[in-house]
Amino acid sequence: MALLHWFCQNFSKDKFFVVTVHHNLRGDEGRRDRDFVLEYCKSRGVDCKVYEEDIPTFCKAGGYTVEQGARIRRRQIFAEIVQDGRAQRVVTAHHAQDQVESVLMHIFRGSGIKGLKGMSLDDRMLLRPMLKVSREQIEAYILANDIPYVDDSSNDSEDYTRNKLRLQIMPLIREAYGGADCNILRLSERAAEICDYLDDRSCNFTVRQGETFIPIAVLQGERVIAANTVINAVDGITTRVDLNQKHIDAIIALKDKPTGASVSLPFSLTAHREGEYAVLAKVQEKTYSGRIDGYGDYDLGEDILRVSKEQVGRLRCDFDKLCGCEIRNRRAGDTFKRYKGSNKSLGDYLTDIKAPKRIRDSIVVLAKENVVYALPQYEIADAVKIDENTKNVAYITIIKKDN
Repeated sequence: MALLHWFCQNFSKDKFFVVTVHHNLRGDEGRRDRDFVLEYCKSRGVDCKVYEEDIPTFCKAGGYTVEQGARIRRRQIFAEIVQDGRAQRVVTAHHAQDQVESVLMHIFRGSGIKGLKGMSLDDRMLLRPMLKVSREQIEAYILANDIPYVDDSSNDSEDYTRNKLRLQIMPLIREAYGGADCNILRLSERAAEICDYLDDRSCNFTVRQGETFIPIAVLQGERVIAANTVINAVDGITTRVDLNQKHIDAIIALKDKPTGASVSLPFSLTAHREGEYAVLAKVQEKTYSGRIDGYGDYDLGEDILRVSKEQVGRLRCDFDKLCGCEIRNRRAGDTFKRYKGSNKSLGDYLTDIKAPKRIRDSIVVLAKENVVYALPQYEIADAVKIDENTKNVAYITIIKKDN
């Protein structure tokens, strides 16, 4: 509330808006906190956007703890706001004691040098202007300006890891080591300088269509650069996940593995060796269903299969032969005869064209029983080629829904 008050005092109301995430974790108290923020904003003419989230279900589906799930979902929401251009940054009220706790939690979890850095002042999504402001300074500002606030009772619960650190461990550390907070913050600042230096030398990867490609040569180079590149590559495709040294070592070890080797990572991430690259990707289970019964668009989830009389894409086929094909994922026993080619199993065909193993279960298949008539991302089968008997031509392609 101190940060919001400061914004109200120093910026025009049309220059910012408030985001509050209701996690649905604390029943009536959570709803009270949501409504408190809404009423405060309303009374000051500030736009407030509420995100109603079912965090228990989100955590159960993703296998997260409540702390992890709430943090991940919040970051997803914040990332969407910035990526969609609704805001340049999401500003949070993390303060100096939060930074101290974050550094210690990273140490206890086995983090590397990046963990010692703690939270960034500006990570191009979140801006944390109060990282050097103490809790005592914030409380004094609230008192001096008579700012209303409500207490979150979960902050007193020792069921959460951060609360145990705050309520049990930090008082003992401060008692044993005077000035511990300042010393930890100085360590964080030095670590940030080292991280910035390493980051400048650890950007030797590319991001394409939500996947990162790290040259194997980078993983074969200096260990510290390889490890930092892996961390930056993960950050390039997802909100921050809890990679530990075991996961980083497993990714680096792909340099000694054959093409096709893979590593499972936390939070639905995988790493694969593909030729001269290690590829980091999100696991995406895509299921297709439907049947070609005419010209038009067919729903593929994020994409559309377009079957058109007009020339779109590069694949052209006999529409009457294509009609009746099932739209589905690949199945055991599928066969595919290439245009003017030989008949073979679909798996062998995908190996021949070097289709990455990580995407094979997400390839769109148009088939009748186990005979594949077309692979819209690749080519048509000989069975639907244009010939002297063709009466109706179809062009098939896959496009993104937002195109």
